[in-house]
Amino acid sequence: MTDEPPAFLMRESRPSDHRILLSLARELDSINLPAEPRELTRLLERSQRSFRGRIRNRAASVYVFCAEELVRHRVVGASMIIGKHGTPESPHFYLEVGSDERYSHTLKKMFRHSYLRLRHSMDGPTELGGLIVTRTMRRRPERIGRQLSWVRFLYLALHPERFEPRALAEMLPPTTPGHGNLFWDHYGRRVTGLSFREADRLSIHDKEFIQALFPDSPLYTFLLPEEVRNALGQVGEGSRGAATLLEQAGMRFLEQIDPFDAGPYYGAALTDLEPVRHFRTLRAVGGVPDPERCQDSLVAREDDDGFRAVRAFSCLEGANLVVERAVLQALKIHDRALVSVVPLP
Repeated sequence: MTDEPPAFLMRESRPSDHRILLSLARELDSINLPAEPRELTRLLERSQRSFRGRIRNRAASVYVFCAEELVRHRVVGASMIIGKHGTPESPHFYLEVGSDERYSHTLKKMFRHSYLRLRHSMDGPTELGGLIVTRTMRRRPERIGRQLSWVRFLYLALHPERFEPRALAEMLPPTTPGHGNLFWDHYGRRVTGLSFREADRLSIHDKEFIQALFPDSPLYTFLLPEEVRNALGQVGEGSRGAATLLEQAGMRFLEQIDPFDAGPYYGAALTDLEPVRHFRTLRAVGGVPDPERCQDSLVAREDDDGFRAVRAFSCLEGANLVVERAVLQALKIHDRALVSVVPLP
């Protein structure tokens, strides 16, 4: 190991990040990170207030993290935490994946039929979303996506009082050309009369139509075309790495899928998440970490200058965390400053 500064800084977003985040939002094409300039401006304002602890209502809080390349001072990725997804005013809707068994004594045959049933929660979990890395920075050895994913878990552990007891993440499913969706085309469009894009955008501000128009009765999946059945709960190719990271953190498929695109929901209790369980607050000491005892970590500091974190090799020595001095410099802290740390997978 050499005493070189970390290449990337994970930090809270700023209003000055608007232009690059808008570009990322259009690449991600997700309602969590809006691709409309005014909506993104409002989101970044809410994020700033959330990081300062000025939004008490979890349903209104949102935290946008950025990955900044330190040499060029440019943002190359983002991720988010939504304080609460699911309230009486805006429920969390999902399709529960279930099954029932049928047996005929006469025919001596048994069938197990899978079905989907619309459910909702008015007291929903905290949601993780908006993970995106620019195409030019993907597959880098620093694994920026891993850092952006893990920094959310670190922040959940740092401020558990700001979040719900459970965390949820929706994975993007496979798409058809033009950002279409097989499940919506065969089901959602028929029960709402809306295109996938129209329904997705409407749901940002008004979800009434979901409960009003989706049937209460279960949808037996054998009624769907085979290609649609095979896509239910599947993770799209571009989201497989993100799904693997969630699984490494302890999140699991909840047997629930999104009612629009049939993407899978992953979830877990915050206390069961691996990064939360291994979260520590220690004093950072500049030195030379022992290669045989150090581990790959995410080290964070939060103070009047905001929240920021870097990837670092670190060694635990009592109540101290030994890191290279370049790490202290990147975080702009002095020897024996308090830091938060979680191991990276």
